[in-house]
Amino acid sequence: MHFNQVEADGGLLADLKDAGILDPGTMERIHESMGRPESGTLSDFLLAGAELIPENPWLYWLIRRHGCHRFGRVAWPAEKDTLGGVPSSGPPNLPYRCTAEGAWMVAVLRPDQLAVTASLLAPRRLLWAAGTLLELRNLRNSWVNARPAPGKATPQ
Repeated sequence: MHFNQVEADGGLLADLKDAGILDPGTMERIHESMGRPESGTLSDFLLAGAELIPENPWLYWLIRRHGCHRFGRVAWPAEKDTLGGVPSSGPPNLPYRCTAEGAWMVAVLRPDQLAVTASLLAPRRLLWAAGTLLELRNLRNSWVNARPAPGKATPQ
């Protein structure tokens, strides 16, 4: 499989391989589970491999190498309107909860794009959350389903 965003994905892919999270066998199984597409994004590839990439090494990598924290299960909140003002396309890492102090918990899929996420969500205080790939895939699906269609108002 060829990744569409070679410049954006290359560094993270190398990091995942160096950390032992993605090995040739795992990558082959993910590619097979996706129906062997010719190309795609690394983010889609990782989410497609949610059941094939072991949770503990993934979480350990996010926590130890990228400074994330495990605040508990990453899930879309029942009160969906609490995250109003987020760009409708969504940042590369997804906010999913607002704390009592007003900080936003952001589930990290792309630790290489924390600065991009922070700029999109400024001036909010962000807490980088480590979630499993299955939690992240479910969050991404909830995010997409909860966002308004183009041309419709974003909840505030």
